[in-house]
Amino acid sequence: MSTYTEKMRGTSSWPMFATAGAGTAAVLTAAGTFLDLTDNESDGGSLGEYLVVLGIIAVGTAVVFGLVVRPARGTGAATRALVLAIIGLLSSVVFWTGLPVVLAAGATACAFAARDDLGRMPRNGVVALAIACLTVCLAVVAAIAG
Repeated sequence: MSTYTEKMRGTSSWPMFATAGAGTAAVLTAAGTFLDLTDNESDGGSLGEYLVVLGIIAVGTAVVFGLVVRPARGTGAATRALVLAIIGLLSSVVFWTGLPVVLAAGATACAFAARDDLGRMPRNGVVALAIACLTVCLAVVAAIAG
């Protein structure tokens, strides 16, 4: 008698990454808008500016996680992770939008989805995770330096 066991896929973790990415982006944006940690600005940011950026973060999170991350599976997820990580790093030029952190979170979610599907972390996923970490570090520095 033979037994067949199918690998059960765990519950999806993309909502956790979406929440973490958007939350981190919102906190860093608040720090960059309202705190002058380096004493290099004469006036503080306004609530209106902050609310506009929160809207950008919300829309960006919905697009990245709804259209790119959620349907990602297998080796395609690793490729999506790498593309999102590169776009996130390039978007560091407009760090004030909060999108670099959201894109880095999306890249991380795709890399881990690929690992869950394939049973190992693909090389694209490892590179994407490294780029995503660099992107978040740059976003922290940008929030502090303003």
